[in-house]
Amino acid sequence: MAKEDDKTLKRDDKAEEGEETCCDSPKISQEDGYYVCLNCGCIYSRVLDNSPRRAFTRDEMLRRKTNERIYSPIGPRTVIRGNKDAYGSLLSPKYKSKFHRLGKIHRSLTTSFERNLWIALPNLQRLQKQLKLPDYVAEDSIRIYTQTVKEKLTMGRSIDMLLAASIYAAIRVHGVPRTIEELVEVSQVKKKKLLKSFRLICLEIMPKFNLKIKRMTPSNYVNKFGEELQLSMKCRKQSIDLIDKVKKQGFFFSGKDPKGIAAAALYICSKLFNEHRTQKEISTLANITEVTLRARVKDFKKYGNLI
Repeated sequence: MAKEDDKTLKRDDKAEEGEETCCDSPKISQEDGYYVCLNCGCIYSRVLDNSPRRAFTRDEMLRRKTNERIYSPIGPRTVIRGNKDAYGSLLSPKYKSKFHRLGKIHRSLTTSFERNLWIALPNLQRLQKQLKLPDYVAEDSIRIYTQTVKEKLTMGRSIDMLLAASIYAAIRVHGVPRTIEELVEVSQVKKKKLLKSFRLICLEIMPKFNLKIKRMTPSNYVNKFGEELQLSMKCRKQSIDLIDKVKKQGFFFSGKDPKGIAAAALYICSKLFNEHRTQKEISTLANITEVTLRARVKDFKKYGNLI
């Protein structure tokens, strides 16, 4: 009874002070920045922060700076090794053992997985710029490479080789017209070992991401070669139409390099539109021989009824 009398007295005091009461037993709480009664749902007012503002002292600013991480989360950037200081002077035995111990502690701050990505990520950004790859291809490349590191497929294989194979796998998944020769040139790895690592990724990694390799068609290379040869859009479109025409006429592309078919179509259409390009120029760009180019031109003339 005494508690109920106290509540009624408080409510009466609020009424005398001009404050409105929402219900018989208001239960005020802070919800989403408002004072709300949990019993009836009445909203009183916003929650305002009345705490006084103050400036941080110099000591507090220094303490805050030392507590914040200002380096990359992927491993340490400083390399502590050797028996010389920054000026090239020899270290004393005391400082040499001290820095040797500091180097061991410094290297043990990260795992082998982090150190691997620390080396691979800058190389991936460099290859992306040189090959002019879109961001979604680079993202899938690092996903594939990260999984290869987790599966410990890096044992006995170099980082550059597996990274190049991961980029080539992402290129084939999205159907981006980049040849393996271009990737070999910029990554400076051997083509045979790159293909071997690519097959390993296709067997071990690609099924886990439900990714499938797309077959590159001659039409994928027409725009790429046409842009580098500075051919008009009419010539490129006519090349694609010519490829579709000979395919319907019975020219089978299986077993033939799609780069050679695209190069032959561009060579024929460049003559039709008086945008002449030499056989050597086109074959060098497509990375095929002139003999292959002439053979594909004969096939086009045979199935496309060209003179």
